[in-house]
Amino acid sequence: MKALFRRLHRWCGLTVAGLLCISAITGSLIAFEHELDRLINPQLFRTGNLRQAMPVDALIARIEAQEPQVRVAQMPLDTPPGEAREVHVAPRPQAGGPTAAPRFDRLFVDPATARILGRRQWGAWQGDRAHLMPWLNRFHRTLTLPGRLGNRLLGGAAIAWLGLSLAGLYLTLPARQRGRAAALPRGTRQRAYLARWRPAWQMPWKGPRFRLVNDLHRALGLWLLPLALCSALTGIYLNLGNEVFKPVVGLFGHITPHPLARLSQRDGRQTDGRLPAGAQLPAAQALEQAQSLLPAEALHYQPWYLAPLPQQGAYRIAFKEPGLREAAWRVRYEQVFIDSRSGSLLARFGYPSGTGADRFLVWMYPLHSGKLWGLRGRVLICLAGLGTAALCIAGVLRWTFKKKS
Repeated sequence: MKALFRRLHRWCGLTVAGLLCISAITGSLIAFEHELDRLINPQLFRTGNLRQAMPVDALIARIEAQEPQVRVAQMPLDTPPGEAREVHVAPRPQAGGPTAAPRFDRLFVDPATARILGRRQWGAWQGDRAHLMPWLNRFHRTLTLPGRLGNRLLGGAAIAWLGLSLAGLYLTLPARQRGRAAALPRGTRQRAYLARWRPAWQMPWKGPRFRLVNDLHRALGLWLLPLALCSALTGIYLNLGNEVFKPVVGLFGHITPHPLARLSQRDGRQTDGRLPAGAQLPAAQALEQAQSLLPAEALHYQPWYLAPLPQQGAYRIAFKEPGLREAAWRVRYEQVFIDSRSGSLLARFGYPSGTGADRFLVWMYPLHSGKLWGLRGRVLICLAGLGTAALCIAGVLRWTFKKKS
């Protein structure tokens, strides 16, 4: 049996080693994406202005007046004083037919003055510092391949990684003893078994190069195993969520469809996507109304972002628990969808209002990114990514040395 698992482990590992190495290295970097982005692009993130932010309606109006070809698609609400808001924008439909789309979908805005500090297209490669970290994030997620091709490749690699990790664990286990050793008391047998397994976790650092590489590959695989299993499982969710992960989770509990998939388009908008003058609920009033519609468990949550949905005649307003994805074990959020005319509740979606299966899925991204454990978790994920890259390289070198011998 071990001979079969060894062959599967070898050839499957060689097949996906390149993808795993790339994903591990880029994942280590984007564990600190925001910090690196701020470091190389201080002009985009720091305003030097500690004044209070403008009212959200006035800020949206000022932004759209400066950039009439776009509309605000998502407005952050949690930016601390002195920091710019990274505002998501979308092309505004024009009467008389389509026009050339702007070459940006993010605006960096001083919330106190509405001054635009910079623009960028998330995930695009334009050869400058402003686009480096978003491009790296997109490369980690999709390899920048068209459509869903990159996700399918990375999702397949994650499935293979899960199998490789379990097979590698099995291959390090010592053989069961027979005869007189098997007749010893159970506790004695277990201690002896662990004693024979202990060398698999150790790195002698001396000997022929094949042995060194072999020992490094084996020991790294064992020490990284918990994080490898976690990253592989969550990687399947992030890349093949609808195709593989959610159908499996759905066997054990109900997964609530996202409201965006259920909210139908409504009539009554102008050609630029706006409601007629006077019909739109002001954003500040929408925020206040949404806050009053939070579940009791989420009443202490803080405003996170606001997104007008003109085609659905709705607002999407998100709230987060204090310290979301910054402090350990903070993963809870709630999104409230309200009618943009009447303010009536259309849907809620998030952790407090979700089912057990919904809540399980909420944990996947914080687990994958290490944000579940705060800063320490991100450091751990960064180091684990570098260790995984070394594991892949050692595995390829082991095969190369053995082939030459």
